[in-house]
Amino acid sequence: MNHRHTIFLPFLLIASTPACSINVDTGLTPATQPPLQPSVAAPPTQPPAQPSVAAPPTKPPNTQTASAQPPTTQISTTSDFKPCSGYDAVSPDGKPQTSYGPWATRLMTAISSDGINFTRTNKVISDQADVPDIITMPDGEVRVYYIIMCPDDVRNKIVVAASRDNGTTWVYKKIALNGIQNLQPLSQVDPAVEFTTDNKIRLYFTSVPNNTGGKSTPRTYSAISSDGYNFTVEDGVRFTVEGKEVLDPNVILIGATWHFFSGGVPGSNYHATSTDGLNFKRTDDLSSGNFLMANGIKVEGGYRYYGFVQKPPAPTYITALFSTDGVAWKPETWKFEVDTKNNLESIEVKDNSVTRLSNGQYLMVYATVIPGYPTPQPPKPPQGTGNPPPPLTPRP
Repeated sequence: MNHRHTIFLPFLLIASTPACSINVDTGLTPATQPPLQPSVAAPPTQPPAQPSVAAPPTKPPNTQTASAQPPTTQISTTSDFKPCSGYDAVSPDGKPQTSYGPWATRLMTAISSDGINFTRTNKVISDQADVPDIITMPDGEVRVYYIIMCPDDVRNKIVVAASRDNGTTWVYKKIALNGIQNLQPLSQVDPAVEFTTDNKIRLYFTSVPNNTGGKSTPRTYSAISSDGYNFTVEDGVRFTVEGKEVLDPNVILIGATWHFFSGGVPGSNYHATSTDGLNFKRTDDLSSGNFLMANGIKVEGGYRYYGFVQKPPAPTYITALFSTDGVAWKPETWKFEVDTKNNLESIEVKDNSVTRLSNGQYLMVYATVIPGYPTPQPPKPPQGTGNPPPPLTPRP
């Protein structure tokens, strides 16, 4: 999940592997502004599929890996928290926000029968949220891992939205991330989840070590879990570049090789490979017209890597690369662009993640700026400040 993202430790919002549905005017708890109540437009007519892409197979493949069999775990029907509604335009020091971040964005979903032509559901998963990664469990449960900024008890933390009806309704759950005592507080962001070959779920995330002597350089860590909710940090660092920021990790298993991609280099993606998903060796960076890699899945005839093209001041849009072997990646020509007519999106669409549902359809979750967010500044390229911002003071 390269996410597609822009990182601002302790939250990172750039690229990492990341669909929910709650009506904007009824499903979320009011925060610093009243809930938006737009008139929801009917989903547009789905355009015809591109003839050059093969139709999806009848039986959906495991979309996160080629062979792993993840655990089956049913979720509680009770949420641990309720997402807020609307943006937060006030910074921790009480002054107006001057940039875009998770406090300004929301997660929305779109559906597709071919993984290319997506139709908006016009449903919101969460406001003040970013850098999502989505997976489908073998029993059909759908989970979205993401960073949220409101309510306060989960502020700037990784949480999960889970659905057992293909994204129609969602339950919001906290996760436990054990063993982070050597990492800076509230710096565990940019979640990317993958099924391992030994029936577990691995969470890749961006964080900053405590012992940097004031030099906070984001890098990629990982944690392991048997249920996808209780994680234990694994020893060591998964990927780092001396003196450089490594942001928004995303990983895919192709054959017997794990491929790691991440942001940090404007307009390009770090690339590394591993045989075990833990020890990665850097290889040539992947650059394709300012395409930032978000999440990859196995599809008919090869692999599709979803991401977004970010060329300020032009609006960021979503598209994908395709490969038959996981080595040579070719840009696809389709675009999923911001739609301001529905009164639910503005400025851009980015930080997307796609999964194959149990019914064979594809569900995409993506981030967009909440309409009305009061800053004229264009979105910045995915580059972090390198230092976590102070905790926000609750507003009266």
